[in-house]
Formats: sequence, structure tokens, C-alpha cells
Amino acid sequence: MTEAAGWQFDIEIYPAGWVFPAAPSWVAGWLWSPHGRIISDLRCWIDGRAFLAIHGLPKPGLDERFLHKPGPPYLGFTMLVTAHAGAGLFRLEVRDETGTWVELFRTPITVAPGAAPCPTPPTSAEVLVSHLDPLLRHRAAQPAAPWPALADAAVSAALAEPLNSLPNPPFHGALEEPRELGWVRYGRISVTGWLAHRHQRIVRVTAMIDPLFEVSLLHGLKRTDVDGVFADLPGRETSAFLGHVDLPASSGQPALLKVFAELANGEKHLVFARRFTPRVIAGAEAPLPPLSRLTFGRAAWALLRSARRHHLPGSPWSELGAALRQGWSAYAAAAPARRSPVPLMLPPAVAKAPTRPLRVLVVTHNLNFEGAPWFILELARHFAALPGISIRIVSPQEGPLRAVCEGHGLPVQVIDVSAALAATDAADFEDRLATAAQALPWADTDMVIANTMVSFWAVRAAKRAGKAALLYVHESSPVRKFFAPLLHPALFPVVEAAFAAADRVVYTAAATQVVHARLARRGNGVLLPSWVDASRVDAFAASSDPAALRRKHGLEPDAVLLVNIGSLCERKGQHVFIQAAALLKEELRFTYPGKKIRFVMVGARPGLYLEMLREEVARLDLGELATFLPETGDIFDFYRLADVFVCTSFEESFPRVLLESAAFGLPIVSTNVNGIPEMLAEDEAWLTPPGDRYHLAEALKSALAAHFAGDRTRATRARAAVLRKYHQANSLPQHVRLACSVADSR
Repeated sequence: MTEAAGWQFDIEIYPAGWVFPAAPSWVAGWLWSPHGRIISDLRCWIDGRAFLAIHGLPKPGLDERFLHKPGPPYLGFTMLVTAHAGAGLFRLEVRDETGTWVELFRTPITVAPGAAPCPTPPTSAEVLVSHLDPLLRHRAAQPAAPWPALADAAVSAALAEPLNSLPNPPFHGALEEPRELGWVRYGRISVTGWLAHRHQRIVRVTAMIDPLFEVSLLHGLKRTDVDGVFADLPGRETSAFLGHVDLPASSGQPALLKVFAELANGEKHLVFARRFTPRVIAGAEAPLPPLSRLTFGRAAWALLRSARRHHLPGSPWSELGAALRQGWSAYAAAAPARRSPVPLMLPPAVAKAPTRPLRVLVVTHNLNFEGAPWFILELARHFAALPGISIRIVSPQEGPLRAVCEGHGLPVQVIDVSAALAATDAADFEDRLATAAQALPWADTDMVIANTMVSFWAVRAAKRAGKAALLYVHESSPVRKFFAPLLHPALFPVVEAAFAAADRVVYTAAATQVVHARLARRGNGVLLPSWVDASRVDAFAASSDPAALRRKHGLEPDAVLLVNIGSLCERKGQHVFIQAAALLKEELRFTYPGKKIRFVMVGARPGLYLEMLREEVARLDLGELATFLPETGDIFDFYRLADVFVCTSFEESFPRVLLESAAFGLPIVSTNVNGIPEMLAEDEAWLTPPGDRYHLAEALKSALAAHFAGDRTRATRARAAVLRKYHQANSLPQHVRLACSVADSR
């Protein structure tokens, strides 16, 4: 065993005398930090050539000796190294959870005759194409870090050769997702494939990227295409596996996914290892710095100088110029503009009514029990109650909110625009949209209000019909990233054009406006506050009994309820809520003996995500602690019966659930994403980073401690702040005044 730089390790397998043959060689061993540091990556260098390891492998005996448990984290590592002719130095480096690389070991080596020469590394132009965007994002996240250090880390990552692993017989299978690129949705990677064993029964398939957290995949699912050479393979018909694996922010680049199989005889085997480059298509990611030619130039220059330090081949100016143009185009399309948000409109002394009858078509993206449709329903009801304004609701999807709309006297029309959204070019989109829009009552319409940017098509249809259009944007994700899984890329410019075409683009959060600032034409973007109906909240609270509501929904009257409200989906982050519950399970049992503390998730809908959450609850033995309840229109019931409100979303513009939970006087634990910090301050709620189960667990502990101590300081401050800033009597008239002013101007 050797100790260096605060790590203990042993290299158990290596070429005898460090004399490398011409063929590839295995180097393997184990690594542990007595100071509790976590390995986020491991690599070796043969002179200037880097090789990435498969690290975090089970090491029976040693795992128990050092960790006092069988893991994770696991201590083992292995790497496959090909020494090139003339190489003279081997170095081993480890990267910890802070992103810092440290050298642990170095030794002179000899390479046998006949070894191949060193492969040609990437050119400086290739490094620019692949690493300008990551470097800009790293700089935005670490503005004090020197450009050379950030660039050297990027170039080192470009040089590293990954090691992947496939099953060895008697295992057979394929890992189908992720591939070389891994699509990240709300902090998770989808993992799919198939796996079977010729002689043994596979009882469990697990996967991990986070070295501390191993998740079970759903295995034993039907698979009909594993045949041919595998026609005699037992279990092939039920060999499919799938699931989601957390991608921690500290992961190395490229990230390492490991998949393990546990057999009925108790053995555990690594069956797949794959290095992949994460690409975030939904959820939070490191931001780009504001658009700046100076910043872009510094990043490009730093990469070029680092490429020279790493002795990479140069590129002709034609290739460098093409790489720079490509990099600038990508940066300009995604970077936030250097433009200040439009100030809030001042509330009028008297709500303004239209000077003539105003017939409004309100288009919402669906009729589900979700925040955005509820938002537009309340706005539509307020408009309809004013003299001279009539409202019709339009949606491309049916849903339970239709009955609620019609119950308030708001007619609903469902139209099919799926053909237009499936178009693969702008001209085809326009033709298909024109056909679908013929069903809309244009002769009886003066204005269209399109709710969410998914309703961008309604702005285009309104402009073609010569009608005024307002676009309400709730999404805090750039257009091209948000629509990547939904639309053909040829339609991205069509979506972006809707921002400029709308008479006004309305944002309820400054953070959302900043994301889209470059799209709106000057003067048509406006920041308007959302609202909470305080009188309705207070009336419901006064007329309802929490114990009776708990019985109504099958919840224990004497339990302390941590309630997470929102449609069960990856964006809402209920998997992080479950992981935090697992972290707290034993501690809460000892801290509050005899107390029933329950984690309640309201918004369950059938689907794979719910199935996976249920499996995770079962695997973590949280069956008594965690409860799933279906989507419901009786959402006020759950504010009233809750003890602590929890929001775990990865992305939210200005969530109404936080406004309403604050109005109900609940202590709030929430992620601090997008517009949420505009709504609630640090002394009004416990705010945590998205996707971070450790910080969430600490915040939940603090909220529970305050609850049991009777400390309602944060809850009281939150209610006062929300009612002061977002009372409906102040906010709703601003939305009416905006619509009327647009109508009058036309």
C-alpha cells in the first residue's frame, strides 16, 4: 500500500518491471481517501498520452475494511494502456469531487521493440470545435479561475482515451443508451439495453455514475428481437433493462457509466462500462457567460495556447476560421443577452376596461392539472368577469381541466395541430398550420393569448389572421434546447420568430426573460407579476379541517407530512425527494423517536417515471415513509393538510405552488432555480441547488427542526412577502391593462 497526496492506493496489476509490451496492458488496483474525498475520475498518462480508467469497482474485503460496509463507493479500478514506441514515463492522477486533479504516482517505463508510434492527437481546430462551449460554461461557473488552467483541463479531457467494457460470456447483451453522447434530462441519463446469462438467473441489474449512489434498473422486460445467434440463450425474451441514473455535477468529462449484474448465486459482475459526453437537453446546466466577443476571443485564445503547450498539431487558418465561426454561432444562439429586464409595470389605481368589446381566444398547451393551465384559467376567469370581454379556451389536447373551464362558463375547443408540429420544414409547417387553424373562430376573435411557448403556433396563426397576440412564456429553457426532443430543428427558427411576432411577450420572472431576451424585438417584452388569490386561500383555510382532509386522502392524521405537489415527471425532481428521504430515514428515526414523518408526492400519473419511483421506494425500503397520490383538482386540500411544503424542480419560471403554499403559511423547502429566488428570499424559505439530495436532506432537517420547535419565522415572512408583492388585487389588473392597451393600439 502506498500513500500520496492524502490518498492510499495500491497498483496490483502492471507489466513486470514496468516494461510495457507492444500489445495493450492492464493496470489495476484500488484507491481510497482516509479524509473522505470521493473519486470523480481517474486516469494515467504515458508521456503526453492520457488513458481513462474504469474506477469505482467492487473490491470485496477491502471495501469492508476501509468503508466498514460493502460499498459504494467502491475502491477498485482498472485501465487498459497501450504504450507507444519511445515512451518513458507513467503517471497516475486522480480527480476528486471538487474537480481537482492530483498526481499520485509516477515511474519510468520501458517499451518493448515493435510498439506502434504515438497516435496523431486532435488538431487545434478540432479542439476549438469540441471544447469552446464547455470552456465558456466553466468560465461562467468559475469567473475567478484563470483562463490557462481552465483551458488545460479542457485540452487534457480532449486527449484522454476512454475505456469501455462489454459483457464477457456467459453474459450476453448490449448497452443501447447512452451512446457516445448521453442526453441529460433534469440531471439524469436514460439507460437502456438487454442482458442475459447463459447459466445463471440475473436477480438484479444496477447502474451508477455518482460514485456514492447505485440505482436499480428495471430488468426482465420483454424483448422480441434478441434472436439469431442468441436463439438458444435462456431468458432472451425477458432480457430488456431500462432506467435512469443520476449525473452529479462533479462527474468527470467524459462521464463514466457502470452497469452491474447480480446473480442468484450472490456474485456481482461489471457487465458494461461506457464513457459518454453529456448533452443537457432539459433542466439546469452550467450557464454560458453573457454574449461578448471579448469573452469568446479570450476562450479561443486560451484553447489555442493550451493546444500548443500540449504539443497538438496546428491547423491552417482556413480550418481555424471555420472552427471559430462555428463556435461563435453556437455561443450567440445560446448565450444570454446583455440586456436588462423590462421593469415591472406599476399597478393602475383602477382596473382598466376595454374601450370596445374585446373577444379573446386563450390558447393553452394542454388541459391537465398543471401550473401553467391553472394560471391561464385564473387569468381567463378574471378577464371574463369584466364588462366587455368574452373568452374562449382552445387547446390541442383534452384534459380534466376542460370540465373546470366549462364549469366557470368558459367554452373550450380542442383542435388538432399535431400535423403542423410534425413538419420537417418551415413551409410545410405553415401549410399544415393554415389547414388546422381554419377550425378557429377568427371572425369572432380580436386577440389571441398564447399560454407557454409550446403554444407558439397560435401566435403565428393569429398574425396570419390579422389578430393581436400576446405570448405568455413560462419556460426558463432556451428554445433550441427545450424543443430538441419535440420538434424538427428546421422549426426552431419558427418558434423563435413567434417571440418577435407577438405584440407582447409576457414573463412572470426576470430569470425567464433573460433566457429569451435576444428573441423578442425591442419593446415587446414585458415583465408582469403572477398572483395569488389570498381571499380564497384564507376562506378555504378557515372552513377546512386538516385532520378531516387527511382522512379524505388516506393519510395519517397524526403524521408530520412533507408534501411535494406537482405532476410526477423528471423536471419536478421527485426522485431527488425520494433520495433525500433515504438519506434521512435512520437519522429521523433516532432524532424524533415515536414520530411519524411521511414524504407525500401529489401528482402521480401512470407511466415509466412513476413505475421507476415506486421501484426505488421499494429498493430503499421507504414503503412506510413515501406515499404517491394522483393528480387532482383539489390541490388546496394538500396545502391545508401539509406541515412542510417541498419543491424539488430542476426548472421553474414562477411556480404558483410556491405562491399558494406561502399564502397558506407553510414552511417551504425549495430548489433555488430560475424565478424562485425572485419570489422567496433565503430568510423566507430553505433554498437548495437543484438535483442535490444532500443539500435537500439538510434543508428538510432544518425545516423539521423548526416545525417541532414551533418556529414559524420563515413561514410568516414568506406569507407576508408573497401577499405584499403578488396579491391578486395588485397583479391581475396589470395583465388586463396590458391586454387592453394592445387592443386599443390596434
